This record gives sequence, structure tokens and C-alpha cells, in this order.
Amino acid sequence: MKAVHLRTDYLKEPLGLGNRAPEFFWHAEGGMKQTAYQVIVYRDGEEIWNSGKVRSARMTHIRYGGPALKSREVLVWKVILWDEKDQAGEASESFFEMGLLEKSDWTAKWITGDYKPKKKLCYPVDCFKKEFQAELSSGKKLVRARIYATARGVYDLFLNGSRIEEFILAPGMTDYRKRIQYQVYDVTGLIQRDNIWEIRLADGWYRGSVAAYGVTGVFGTQTSVMAQLELTYEDGSKKAIGTDGSFLWCSDGPVRFSDLKDGEVFDASLHPSYHGRAKVTEASAAEIAAADNVPVKEHERLQGTFVVDETGHKVIDFGQNIAGYLEFRVKGKKGQRVDIVCGEVLDAKNQVDLSGVQETIPAKGWTGMKLVKKLLGGELKGDVTVTPKQEIHFTASGDEDVYKTSFAVFGFRYIEIHADFEVKAEDFTAVAVYSDMEQTGEFACSDERVNRLVENTRWSMKGNFLDVPTDCPTRERLGWTGDAQIFFNTGAYLMDTAAFFKKWLRDCEDNQYKNGLLSAVVPYSGVEMMYKATGSSAGWADAIYLVPYRFYKRYGDVGLLKCTYPMMKKYADYLMKNLGLRDKKAGKANPYNDYTYEKGVHLGEWLEPEEFRDAVYGTKAKHPEECTAYLYLTMKTMEEIASLLGETEDSKTYQQYASGAKKAYTGLFVKAGTLDTDRQAKLVRPLALGLLEGEEKNKAEERLLQAVEKYHYKVGTGFLSTPFLLPVLTEAGYTEAAYKMLANEEKPGWLAEIADGATTIWENWEGDLSRNHYSPGAVCEWLFDTAAGIRVDGENSFVIAPHPGGDMTFVKASYQSIYGKVECGWERTENGEYEVSVSIPANTTAKLLLPDGTEEILEAGERETSLL
Repeated sequence: MKAVHLRTDYLKEPLGLGNRAPEFFWHAEGGMKQTAYQVIVYRDGEEIWNSGKVRSARMTHIRYGGPALKSREVLVWKVILWDEKDQAGEASESFFEMGLLEKSDWTAKWITGDYKPKKKLCYPVDCFKKEFQAELSSGKKLVRARIYATARGVYDLFLNGSRIEEFILAPGMTDYRKRIQYQVYDVTGLIQRDNIWEIRLADGWYRGSVAAYGVTGVFGTQTSVMAQLELTYEDGSKKAIGTDGSFLWCSDGPVRFSDLKDGEVFDASLHPSYHGRAKVTEASAAEIAAADNVPVKEHERLQGTFVVDETGHKVIDFGQNIAGYLEFRVKGKKGQRVDIVCGEVLDAKNQVDLSGVQETIPAKGWTGMKLVKKLLGGELKGDVTVTPKQEIHFTASGDEDVYKTSFAVFGFRYIEIHADFEVKAEDFTAVAVYSDMEQTGEFACSDERVNRLVENTRWSMKGNFLDVPTDCPTRERLGWTGDAQIFFNTGAYLMDTAAFFKKWLRDCEDNQYKNGLLSAVVPYSGVEMMYKATGSSAGWADAIYLVPYRFYKRYGDVGLLKCTYPMMKKYADYLMKNLGLRDKKAGKANPYNDYTYEKGVHLGEWLEPEEFRDAVYGTKAKHPEECTAYLYLTMKTMEEIASLLGETEDSKTYQQYASGAKKAYTGLFVKAGTLDTDRQAKLVRPLALGLLEGEEKNKAEERLLQAVEKYHYKVGTGFLSTPFLLPVLTEAGYTEAAYKMLANEEKPGWLAEIADGATTIWENWEGDLSRNHYSPGAVCEWLFDTAAGIRVDGENSFVIAPHPGGDMTFVKASYQSIYGKVECGWERTENGEYEVSVSIPANTTAKLLLPDGTEEILEAGERETSLL
């Protein structure tokens, strides 16, 4: 038996690891059962830790137990497995490299451009340069070269003319007031005797426009960068070159304007003069921390074709909606222009239409009063503009020019080109940009529309997983907590999100207020009046415990659960301190007031079809039903977490509040007759969250089926309940109804978008807002864990419980879990029976549960069976 798929802290051979006690992971192959393992760690060829032969089937979270690790160390680790016959297999090997673990490791200085920026003004990209020599004589051999870099802004690096593209939009998005990530780059192969090191610095999240309202300067007005290049030679000698006042500087390079959302202005005839010098500026008060996450990289490259535009403009359709940027090659006369706007949809004249994702903002920038007025729904007076613009303004040099966007990302499928000279479609390439997550899930079925739905969901995930899980890549591009918690399990089926969400949970810890709440968007992005207020919203705030708990259930990470427990506990404490109805008179008359919740600002069942919405909608509405239901979910989940972590007294407290919330929900809403309704959300929620039992549960299930049938199998739920809809129907025994809802092409419905030609998931059923919102794609969780029936069920264990149905003749899915690749599929034969095939990875078992009542424990390997 041999270990494969070796990972350190969920990462493949990471550079610059910040965790001083990393954990090791692997999959097993070549046998049935791992009976023992041995992990050995080496530094410079010398063994520094040996676990010895450990009798265990464990393949995950094997914590390093050797001497303290130090900055820059390169560690090689080997693992040997013993199989069911107690035979040792071949050793497998991987490595990881530590980052800069101490503040004193940073000898570089923070540098900025030699100018004093003014608020609300935009500046060209700063360019820095340093020339240096490396000792590369015959007797001096370079063995390692690393660059450690970070910025208040976004940066990229060039060494001897080669762009180092390991991380796009580095250092990524965090709350720059509290924590700034740094990256580590292996540049050994780029070092020459005489070297030119260049750095470009743009506004990014730090100074550029963010959120729906294009607010600028959220973290500051002066961008800065800090980087150091370290050379290590074979004889043990070292040389370090760090950013300081000796770096040359200018802002007269080709990138005249760059904003993450609005776009870039680029003049190809310009070249940096480096006429000035960098200015050393004050160090950041924030923690400079290793990213310990997958990098943001370029991925798919798409070619497009011209679309006929009634105005004579050139419009290119790339065939797929993405988040990314453009690369193109053109040749025009010096000074001629190419102006491009990028968008997700076209209007009736085949021109790019951004109306569904743009907001009106003051042309001269926001003032506090104007922003307050906008947030309260008032109209802006005076000159206005819109954001995001998603534009590129390019000026030709006179030679053949090659352009690629550097510091902006757009949400688009189409580009509209206004050029002073002829351009060709084949000279334009759309480049998808997203966090470098490994694809883990595959799904296929006989209904190509459903297959497209899965791929649309994956594309929306790619379009919104750029260092943080954003809602959309256009209008807001913010880490909405509700979207993240709803989609977590679906995302984990589609791609490996472990390192990604571990990073985002650090963002959540950075963001938590003293009262225990998070902002509705994480990381912090300004506009606090809006996002702090909505942070209390039931279903959104619940990300604070649901994401860590689902992470634990998915990846078995007890350590992460322990680390995030204080954060979760603070939120639970907040809820217990804020119970009762807002109206004090109504509260006194409420016999369940001690366990009823509605205080704060809540979004409720957001985006429920209009015919089902309450008369008062949005943040002004009261939502005691939704809030009390989620109060129960909070306390029930926290009871389970506290019990798991040995927090006995906390567990008892949470059990008391869970029981009280359940009684309150029953007394206030169930007995009051609110379940006799055609509003699917009001029926789905208590069923999904476990608030109903016995006859009440049976009646609610039957009433839900009636509501679904009456609405002609269209989706009648909103933001919070839509992910629960098909699971609840299936659990109630209405599997055929679930398949019928899935297959329905009428609006509102998932496949209505497919019928309209969607290539990503829409924000709303009508498609007149963002065309790239991943959260409604959470229905795909049901395809993997119910239709195909693949579920992780604890360490080295799965439950396989497929549910054949509908008009589908086959379903096949695979999932590269943290314990190995598991597969399940079913196919309907000509005589109406179903054949089920299952493949279980080595060193795991699975409980097979079939609709005909078959129950069997499966060992590793493949298995086929039939059922009526």
C-alpha cells in the first residue's frame, strides 16, 4: 500500500507556510486497509522527527511533532503505510517550505511613490526598480532564490523582464487594518549575474473602488509595497535585497489608471522612466501573515466570435460568462485608440448592457451625507456617474502591441469594441481568473440541461472564488456571509475549498465585533452603516458557526472547530442577550418571549417570488418566524459542537435554549396555523431545520406537496430556503416531485435559466440583475448527495444512498474527498429496474442504503447491484 495525493495543511508543496505545527494528509492506494503509518520529516537531509510506526487507519490531520520550525526552512516529509497484511509499502515523499515567522525576518521597508495623494483622486500605477548583481562565478552556485512580498494595494513583480504570475491581484483581500497577506515566489531559475527587479503597485481593495457604491480609500489613500529577495548559495552564504529608499520610482508607465472594477487606461507608447526614488513610509500596524491558501491564478483562455451590432461597433461573444480579464494583440498608428467595455449581457441592439449591475454614484466622489442619503433610498443630485464601468481604454504605440489587464477583473461574456482601426476577433482572448482550487466533483446524467446546470454552478463558483467567496464579480464583489454558508457544501463537492475557506474563516475572526456579530460582508469593505447593520440578519450571521461546523463534517478538522469555537460562542452569547420581540408590549403578552428572536436588521426570505412576499419587504420588515427558526438551529448546532469539544456546561446551556426556541416556534407559528399556506418557504424552513415532529411534520410535508403542485412545480422559495427545497421533498418521500421541480423549465426555476442560454447562475430568476451569483446553484448539493447519494460520514467513512427518479435514465457522480475518490452511479434498464454501481477508495468503508431497503457495509473496491 502506498500513500498518494500528499498534502501539507491542505496544500500541495506550499511555499511560505505560516503554521508552525503543520498537518499532513494523504490518500491510500494499492490495498484494502491501512493498518499503520509512519511519517518522517527531514531538514537538509537530516531526520528531525519520526512518528514511528503508528497503528492507525488515519490519513488526515497528522500533526507535526518535532522540534520548533524556523523561518525559511525547507522540510521534506515521507510517509510509509502498512496494509491489511501488515506489509509495509513504498515510501511517498513531499515537501513544504516555511515562510517568515518572525517580525525581525522582514528587513525590507515599506515604500511608496514620491507624492502626497489626495482623497478622491485617482493616480497612475507606481513603478519601482532595483538593479543588482548576483554572485554566479564558477565557484559560487546559487541554490535558492525567494521573493517575499506584500502590499497595501495590489502588486505584481518582474525579474529580468519576466512577469512572476504565481498570484494575480496579490496580496489578496483581507481587512488591511488587521491582517495583510504576503506571498513567497521561487525565482531561482530567473536569477542572472546582472538583474533588474521591477515592481508595479496599484490601488486594489486598499485604495480603489469597492462594494456596490464604488467607495474609494476604504483603508487609506497612500498605497505601499514591501518585498525582499533572498539569495542562498551552495556554500551557505546569503544575500538579501529589500525594498528601501534606493529603489527607483516613477508613475509615468503605460498603466495610467487601474481600478479593480472600473478597469484600466493603458498607453502602449509609454515606458517607465524611473526618474525618481521611492519614499520609505511607515510600517503597517496590521499583522503581516502568510496566506496559507491557494493562490489566485489565470486559468481557462477563451476565444470568441463577432456578434452583429446594429450600430456597426465590434462585439465579441466568448461563449461563456466568466470573471477575468482580457489579453489582445493589435497594430494601429501611434495615438489611435481601442476602447472596450465588458459585460454579461447584450441589449436589443447587441450592445453591452451593464444596467443590471451598475449603481449611480457622485461624479466627484462620496461625501458622508450623500452616502447616507443613497443608503436610505434617496436620489443623488448633481453630476453622477456609474460603477462598475468594466472598461479598458488602450492607446496604440505604432508598433504591434500586446496588452493584458494587470490590476482589474471583470464579470463578462461579451466585449464591445470601439476602435480607430480594424481589429480581429481572433486577436482577443478572455482569461478566467480565480483561486487555484483543485476540481473534486464530477456529475453527469441523461438530462443535458441538468449537466449544464452543474457546469454553470461551477463556472459561477470560479467567477466568485477570488481569495474570498464573493456574491458576484460585477456590482458588489463582496464576501456576503449568507451566500458562503448556503453554498459551502455544494462548493466542496465541486472543488477543493479547504484551504480557501480556512483563510476566509480567519477573515471572519478579524471581522467579528465586540458584541459577537459579523458584518454581512467579510472581509471588511467599508460602507459600515449598511453592512454592519445587516450583519445580524438570520441566515447570514449563521455563517459564523455553520461554515466551521460544515467544514468539520466535510474535512474532519477538529482543530479548526476548536480554533473558531470562541468566535462561535460570542455569537451565541449575543443571541441569548437579545431575545424577545422588539415591541415591549407584544413581548409581555408573548408566553415564549424568552426564546423568541427578532431584534436587529434581518433580510428574511430574500428574493422570494413577489406573489409570496409580505407587504413590508426588505430591511424594514420584521421576521420573527425566520429569526426564531434560526435561533433554534444556532443553539442545536452549538450544542453539538460544544459536546464534541468537551464543553459540557456550554452544551447544557445551548440545549436549554434550543428546546425553548423549538417550543416558541411551535407555539407562535405552528399552532397559529402558519403552516397552512402555499408559501413554500414557510413549510420548507421548519422541516429542513428540524423544528417539526410526528403528526405536525407529516402534515407540513403533505401541505408542502400541495403548495408545490399548486404552483405547477415551480420554485416558490427565496434565498434562505431554496437550497432546502429538494432535500425536504426527498426526505418526505416525494422524490418524484423533487425531480419534477428540478426538470421544470418554467420561471421561477433552475432550468428556466438554461432554456434562456445561461452559462452561469443568475442572481434572480428573471435574469435582469447579476448573471453570476453562485448561491442559487446550491441545488447541486442535492445532485451529489441525494440523486447520486454520495456523502462523507466521518473519518474514512461514507454513506452511499442514491435516489433514482424522474425521467432520468442514468446518473453518475464522483467526488475526490479528503479520504479518496468515491463514485456512485445508477442506470435504468429496459425492464424498469435500476443498476447501481459504487466505487469506494482504499482504507475506507461505506454504508450502502438503497430505496428498496437494501442496507450493506461496503469495503474498498467496486460493487454493482440491482434494485426494483
